[in-house]
Amino acid sequence: HGAGLAQALHVPSAVQHQSSTMAGGFILSDGADSDSKLELLRAYLKRLQELQTRLDSDLQLKSAKRCMEDIAELLDPMRNPSEYRLCQDEVIRANAQAILLANTSCKDDALRSSSLETLALLCFGNSSTTEATVTPELLQVLQTSLATGVIPEKLSALQLGQAIAASSSTAALASVPGLVAGAVSLLQDNGKFEQLSQGSLDLLVSCSFSAPTVVAEALGWPQLTQLLAEGESRPIWLPNGPLEILVSGLLVTNCLSAQPHDLSQDEKDELLHALSGNFLGHFVESLQAAVSREAWPAESHVFHSPQRLAEAARKLSGLGFRKELRSAVPVLAQMVQEDAATEVALGALRDLSSEVSCLDLLLSSDDFRVGTLEVLHKSGHSAATDLLAYLEFVEHAFVAGQAAKDLQKNDCPQAPSVLQLAEVFGHFAPLDGKLELSRVPEVCAELPLAPVATVKSSLSFANDGLTLQSFMEHTYGTATILGWWPSLMEESAAKLAQSKVHLPSLAKAAAIFEVAAEGRNTISIQALHDTALPALGIMPEGAIVEAKFWELNGSAPLQFPDFVEWLGELCGDLAEAEAETA
Repeated sequence: HGAGLAQALHVPSAVQHQSSTMAGGFILSDGADSDSKLELLRAYLKRLQELQTRLDSDLQLKSAKRCMEDIAELLDPMRNPSEYRLCQDEVIRANAQAILLANTSCKDDALRSSSLETLALLCFGNSSTTEATVTPELLQVLQTSLATGVIPEKLSALQLGQAIAASSSTAALASVPGLVAGAVSLLQDNGKFEQLSQGSLDLLVSCSFSAPTVVAEALGWPQLTQLLAEGESRPIWLPNGPLEILVSGLLVTNCLSAQPHDLSQDEKDELLHALSGNFLGHFVESLQAAVSREAWPAESHVFHSPQRLAEAARKLSGLGFRKELRSAVPVLAQMVQEDAATEVALGALRDLSSEVSCLDLLLSSDDFRVGTLEVLHKSGHSAATDLLAYLEFVEHAFVAGQAAKDLQKNDCPQAPSVLQLAEVFGHFAPLDGKLELSRVPEVCAELPLAPVATVKSSLSFANDGLTLQSFMEHTYGTATILGWWPSLMEESAAKLAQSKVHLPSLAKAAAIFEVAAEGRNTISIQALHDTALPALGIMPEGAIVEAKFWELNGSAPLQFPDFVEWLGELCGDLAEAEAETA
């Protein structure tokens, strides 16, 4: 990515050209392993200060440029991996950020650009240095550079803007809305210099984490849709590589999560469909790289913020991608151990665990539950306590549900699993909440259970709804509860499973029965003829059908198992007749 991606997600391009590799990829170090170069940094800062009044001299200007480059090298995570953070802190301790800022207003284009890039390195991944650096004067310089600077100066300003937007410092967060307009302008009018648009996109992605509504309003939904496009409508300056797909997807994810009111459902669905493609796979890969402090893609020198990717995971969960992010669960569990990402990673895990396959992964992660969650809980971490309590509550329901299922395992081999029941329950209520009785017909249709009237009549005791455990026990049955599945569904499920002719699924048969029964426990012969058979695509005329109806002459309305048995016989007779005439 030519313009580079600063660390909200990434490292500035100033460090991207380096070639240091470890374990097959680039590793971002802590930058505090040595202080051997601090004296050298102090000397450079002192020299730069001395040169401030002599920049009219070409010789002294050249010295200032070289001095600025030397300072940038010491602040660079790639070129000074063992102590770049200590050097960042030393600049602030010496109050030397003012010297760097002063050089952003000099007459020389190259020194202005170099000064902006050095300030970006000073702010990179360090909220305390960013807090001390971001002032109204700096923001004014930044906006001026974005608006009127030469190309290299604009690129450096974009790097600095992204380093600021990536920070969690108070001053940085307050400055983000003011950075958006300049970035949007360069995105749309890059003077045929594609790196400007690419750098502007990177800045807007960073801004969208803290000011998504401002970014969405500035860009507009048509342009956001184009950023996800893969065909001709994709901007010509935007490559279709993994990194570009990732950053565009993150931008749209953040904007959608702001719950916009100016977006139609069709437009939202189109964006969600676009996100469901390659983006999600790239997202999980970048999440793993962030935990390992490795660059992603491996050859890119681009480092992603664990905290912000965990935040994006939570937003994607809220947009309905929980099942697709199942593979992110163990990565987020690792991320909980990152101090800066602990809170948001726990929040993402809590949201994802409302989806049963994600929950099952967490329940089986004993090391995480005992070695990480318990420790955080005992230290008073409220988010850990909340997740731990949730897991224990649901696990208790699972254990009780499995015990009830085991009692019926010989008599009900067709019964759904505990996880299947939990998944259906979770579609209509939180797993640690209660299922409202008004949702029972929907639950019955999905599971399925029929007739709904019988299920509802058995719930007169549960005016305030059903917990997950109660739902499972009523489905399977216990020593004191007549289970819905064994009493209503097992016989029919077994007949459909064993049938050698093509029959509707259990769910479809139950749905047709409910329509024909019109809220009752049984289906009349007339409703079977007029409603059920047409719904099944079977013409109610013909000798075979008429013969089967003749068998029902004078019989009582059919229960669901009787309906399924009669239907199976009819379909068998029809299939036999068709085979004879073939």
